[in-house]
Amino acid sequence: MKQPANIKELFSYRLNRLAFLSSTIAENINKEHFGLDKQDWRFIGLLAAFQPMSLKSLAREANIDKSRASKSVASLTSRGLIERKTDEQDGRGIQLSLSPKGQELYAEVFPQALSRNNEILDALSPAEKELFDTILDKLLFKSKLMLDSLAHSGKSPK
Repeated sequence: MKQPANIKELFSYRLNRLAFLSSTIAENINKEHFGLDKQDWRFIGLLAAFQPMSLKSLAREANIDKSRASKSVASLTSRGLIERKTDEQDGRGIQLSLSPKGQELYAEVFPQALSRNNEILDALSPAEKELFDTILDKLLFKSKLMLDSLAHSGKSPK
């Protein structure tokens, strides 16, 4: 592999560009058909898979700051897609879950997301898809280790 000559050739730039393109495609379709922006879809998708979740956990998993997450959750709650319940372990805490209406919406949106995902990955052979999945797992693991190392050294705000 040749060394990158400029920022556009860096792995992180190219990966960010791929994520941007993929998210923009999804957001355009989800906005038009379901009235969901990318934050809305992330929250609905995460809650469908991991509910109940606290606002803090949901924001962290979606990579969105807590104040923006709070506004999005308030909007999704007012639309009847998310329900808030008091945390039984911590009476001050709130747990978020999808409402029945939110679950119905997820059941409509997820198959389309899966189809878009598969369409993008169809650029790869079956063997390349398996290898890519393994490589992504390794890169995610290494990135988490690097971030943890920065946090423990006091060089990162996280």
